[in-house]
Amino acid sequence: MNIKRDKKMDDLDKKILRELQLDSRSSFTKIARKIGVSTATVSERVKRLTKKGIICGYTAVLNTSELGMVTLITKIKTKPGYSVEEVGKEIAKLDESCCVHHVTGDFDLLVISKCTGHDKCGTVIEKKKKIEGVESVDAELVLKTMKEELKVSL
Repeated sequence: MNIKRDKKMDDLDKKILRELQLDSRSSFTKIARKIGVSTATVSERVKRLTKKGIICGYTAVLNTSELGMVTLITKIKTKPGYSVEEVGKEIAKLDESCCVHHVTGDFDLLVISKCTGHDKCGTVIEKKKKIEGVESVDAELVLKTMKEELKVSL
């Protein structure tokens, strides 16, 4: 989908996005009251931001450590002649993959995965190694997470 991005975000869009990042369950009426505009304005802006692909969805943020999950970071090098993007798409299909980034440096992809226990991490690493186009996988387990969030400063 190629959506024309002819309008830049203005301060009002940023205010709405800040409020949604704080609590995506807030009603448009509550957001409108907080930022001093009408509910219709918030509704229309959110529709436009969604259509432009700036708002991609709404979700609950989980404390995966409290769920007994382990964070696995893998750095993946693709074989010569293979598309990094295609390999990345295959890795992204794995249920455990949370973030897949095409990066600079010695590796092509940086992948953050969440596994249900340390044993599962080994299984996930092996799954990644078997994907066509993967040359090597370097894996690290996170011992402790000091900060993990998706909010961005606008």
